[in-house]
Amino acid sequence: MSLFENTNAIASVFIVFLSCNIVYAQESNLKNCEPQIGERIGSIQTSFDKGQIRIEADFRSSESSIKERIDFIQASFDKGQPRAKLWSYTWSAVYGAATGVQTYQAVNSRHDRVSNIVGASESLLGGAALIVDPFHARSSGSDLRQIPESTLEEQKVKLEKAENLLERNYKEERFGRSWLSHAGVLVIGIIAAGIVWHYEGRKNALINGLGALVGGELLIWTQPTRGIRDYDEYHAKYRDAYSGVPERKYCIAPSQMDL
Repeated sequence: MSLFENTNAIASVFIVFLSCNIVYAQESNLKNCEPQIGERIGSIQTSFDKGQIRIEADFRSSESSIKERIDFIQASFDKGQPRAKLWSYTWSAVYGAATGVQTYQAVNSRHDRVSNIVGASESLLGGAALIVDPFHARSSGSDLRQIPESTLEEQKVKLEKAENLLERNYKEERFGRSWLSHAGVLVIGIIAAGIVWHYEGRKNALINGLGALVGGELLIWTQPTRGIRDYDEYHAKYRDAYSGVPERKYCIAPSQMDL
């Protein structure tokens, strides 16, 4: 509700109040001013029906919508969490195993030592990225469920946090599939291949570079993207959930006045 509409509403209430007092003073033989109040309320109600004045709004629909929106986000997180866990833990294990194997070969054998050192470094970098900046969709459902929602105020806080988690997953998954991620994989592959080429020649450089490129692209293309779809669906479904709900609520309640 705008400032102008608020002003009109308050002015209308004040006019009704004055009218009641004037009618009561002029018609002293009346026990109350309810008939006169009814006439004036009727004229104001006409304005309501025409959409000229908006004083009272039904907040119950928006309050119930809060719980509905929380449930939507919770269900979305729960559905996407198993695949997100599988992807995250699988690639963490792959990178961990590759780091261990290549480190062992680099320490215990002089054959292709530079290739093994570079490969172990690449695997360590990939595994560290998944640990330092984890794929949050793997735990979003569990994290959201732990937030209390027994009161309306708690539900409002939970909805805000749920929407923040939804947006975080959306941005994370969008970045994971973006051209920047592909470019990063390409740059790392070129640098690794260049180092190996310098020490061990073109053949090992080609093997190492292609291995880094294929592994990185598989990581990108297997990354879950449910968070992107859930985010788009949520904002499409609840785009107008709170539109037109005023910040304040006014009521007119006529009553008998004794002078």
